[in-house]
Amino acid sequence: MMIATLRFAGDLPVWLVVAGALLATIAVMVYYLRETRSLAAPYSYLLPALRAAAVAMVLLILAGPIWHSRRVVGTLGKVVFAIDTSESMAVTDSASVDASESRVRRAARLLSGQGEFAGLVESLRSSHEIEVVAFDGNASTPIWTSRNEQPLGSLVDVAASGARTNLSAPLLQQKHGVASGEVDANDTVEADTSDELVGRSAVVILSDGRHNFGPSPVNSAEQLASNRMQVLTVGMGSEDEPDDVGIAEMVRPDSVAADGQLSGRMVLKQFGMSGKPVGVRIEHLGQTVWRQTVTPESDGEMDVPFTFDVEPLVKATRSETERGVSRDAVALDLKAVVDGPESESTIPGMIQPLAKNDSMPFRVAAATRDRRLLILDGSSRWETRYIRNLFDRDPAWRVDTILFGPGTDTATVLRGEQPGQMPNSIEAISVYDAIILGEIPPDQFGDSDASVLTQFVSRGGGLIVVDGRYGNVGQLADERLAELIPVEYPRGNQPVASNQLIPTGIGMEHPVLNISHSDSDPLAIWRDLPPPQYAAIVKPQAGAEVWANTILGDQTVSPWLVTRLFGAGRVFYIASDQTWRWRYKVADELHSRFWNQLLSAAMQPPYSASDAFVAIGTDKVEYEPGESSVIRVRLQDPSGKPIGDAVVDALLVSNDQVVAAVPLGVDNPSRGTFQGATLPLEPGQYKIRIRASGFDSTALQATTPIWVGSADRFEWSRVGLDRDAMVQIAQRGGGEYFHESAADELLESLKPLSSGVVVESDILVWQSFYWFWLIIIVLAVEWLLRKRAGLV
Repeated sequence: MMIATLRFAGDLPVWLVVAGALLATIAVMVYYLRETRSLAAPYSYLLPALRAAAVAMVLLILAGPIWHSRRVVGTLGKVVFAIDTSESMAVTDSASVDASESRVRRAARLLSGQGEFAGLVESLRSSHEIEVVAFDGNASTPIWTSRNEQPLGSLVDVAASGARTNLSAPLLQQKHGVASGEVDANDTVEADTSDELVGRSAVVILSDGRHNFGPSPVNSAEQLASNRMQVLTVGMGSEDEPDDVGIAEMVRPDSVAADGQLSGRMVLKQFGMSGKPVGVRIEHLGQTVWRQTVTPESDGEMDVPFTFDVEPLVKATRSETERGVSRDAVALDLKAVVDGPESESTIPGMIQPLAKNDSMPFRVAAATRDRRLLILDGSSRWETRYIRNLFDRDPAWRVDTILFGPGTDTATVLRGEQPGQMPNSIEAISVYDAIILGEIPPDQFGDSDASVLTQFVSRGGGLIVVDGRYGNVGQLADERLAELIPVEYPRGNQPVASNQLIPTGIGMEHPVLNISHSDSDPLAIWRDLPPPQYAAIVKPQAGAEVWANTILGDQTVSPWLVTRLFGAGRVFYIASDQTWRWRYKVADELHSRFWNQLLSAAMQPPYSASDAFVAIGTDKVEYEPGESSVIRVRLQDPSGKPIGDAVVDALLVSNDQVVAAVPLGVDNPSRGTFQGATLPLEPGQYKIRIRASGFDSTALQATTPIWVGSADRFEWSRVGLDRDAMVQIAQRGGGEYFHESAADELLESLKPLSSGVVVESDILVWQSFYWFWLIIIVLAVEWLLRKRAGLV
């Protein structure tokens, strides 16, 4: 196959030469037409055209036209070089030949052949078909190909800007039928297995190996290898982590009582700073609200617990509320800051981009409306008493307790909508934010009760099931609440003695189980807690998460705290009713913190803002990029009557511009509630306001903010070269691993892919006698026609 193209090598820009030739052509035509306009056709226009064509051909010589032909002999191998352009590739480190250069620039120069690098592309382009792509967390985008004859110098303009690293992206690009263009990170790998390319294709990944987003690159490489496409890797940078201290993550609840305390933990990562004091603080509106000094003892991550009052912060934020708008939840815009040692910024080779992890914004919703809790139980257990007393004393809560069954004051349950009665309709039960369900008599809990409770949770309510020694919860789970309670009872309902509670790794990722203020290991407090005297033996249902286990008397492990989402709500199951024993010698310190955090995790946030006509709420105030926000709205007329038949849209506003309109569906027409979810959100700050049929835009004043944070903590948690990951990808991809310092050896692995060669040739048109003779022929024809027309 031969491909021919016309190139230009003149000193003047092509556009300037073409423009000059065009102007000269017009001038010649106009001048010559004065002489030939009296002639008969075709002489009147043909003679000026020939003269103008000759002039244009002479002037085009200034552009230096070259006829370039490219012919392929044999079968070329195909090589795709993939450059990681995530932000961690902006790092400079000791592995660089030039310490001022970032990894991504070194990778580009490694391919382009500038400076002291070998120039892999130039070494292979005569025998291989080559494509260079850039990838980050979302897509793989072509930036250079040997087919387009682009100059290699353009590769050095590649910049690192991606907030995540997805090493699968360039592998997923090689699916059948995709030669170029952006590729979705969720696609599956399906390699091109045409006869010409089988065993002759390779993908070379140039990266630091810090994969933190998307499917496993090891699996993607293995799939390509199964289709005889090699995957090779080139490690960029040093394996040593640079000296740095920064914030890796902020673990905290999504909501907190407006007059309560915000507790959580700041996860610091540090390398090379052991033994040096580090100041950490949390700011609100530029004012420091919490501060502490810690001294890291070893490289890696350390937890720094924090607790501070939020009431002063809520008062400062509520002062900015618009007139006519009330807020049941105030979004607190906070920022965690680490003040590293002075030596951090003076260490030789310090990585400037890592300054980004010195601070991390985060948000928490502070609920200013009293929450309502319903406790249902079949006896006045110690657990029930302490939970009821705990929230009864809290002015932010209203608690209704219903005890019924043998041995209580109410032997038979009363149903209705009044206090002291079990809610018998979705309207009656919806006034509560959460329900704690204990060991109620199963024979007094019917199908209609199960239906109401199930609807309550599916619409966003929180449910906490507290098991006990009588087996009533197990009977309820077997008979009427199997789909709601997230556990099964494989050995019946008899509880067994328990020795210890141990949170799982998943559980410790959530602030619910962070019940200690100390700087010690957060698991230590759980090892020291008084264990329950007994616990039910259960196993989690499909889709449920185990947040804590209990070690039983026979040393077997059984789930103790299990949770899962159910519709728009969340259900927790606790396998014993003895958390009240945690009060021993410490009173409410641990018991109170656990139950407050557990209820915060179980409940949906309240409507955050309302005016005379509309109330707006979201499931969270802060989201990860790519997450969707669930928006809830309640609409009413001027008299307060619910409106359930309106057309309602939620408008996302950023920088005073509407960036999206989210249609909301009717949730409960009798209550005038609507609900909908946004598309995956991009990072930024948004305000949500409502547009509804029958209402003027100025009437619906309430707005609520949400934030979509960046993924910096994932990208900057570790930035040293992950050699093991790069080696594993190469091995599973049937290729080899090379460090950037030995990348020349990569050529020996790529050359055997090709059994062909590209033969290129150039004809200097502007120096060719063919071009000269063409001009002579045009002028000769023009002279003969002039003679024939009688002008000579």
